[in-house]
Amino acid sequence: MMSRNENPLSTYAVVSQLAFSIITPLLVFIVGGHFASEHFGWPDWAMAVCVILGIVFMLSGGISYLRKLIRIYGKDNKNAPRCYNSREDNDYYDDYK
Repeated sequence: MMSRNENPLSTYAVVSQLAFSIITPLLVFIVGGHFASEHFGWPDWAMAVCVILGIVFMLSGGISYLRKLIRIYGKDNKNAPRCYNSREDNDYYDDYK
């Protein structure tokens, strides 16, 4: 979880990076597909392929960035509980006292 004493501008930076990683691939493939269709005379279905590729890259970029955020901000600041074990706690040693 995010700490409460974190700067609000860092939250805006994280959100803007997420938006950039989602919007950029889609725009690049749409603009690139339109340019290739107009300039090189590609058929109309090539534009549809570029849009589908843009959506695929958009989803994969967004998911990978969200996984990174979960890995960074999902950590608790609490220490793990201590566990004290003794060799005598096992049933194996009960017969040999």
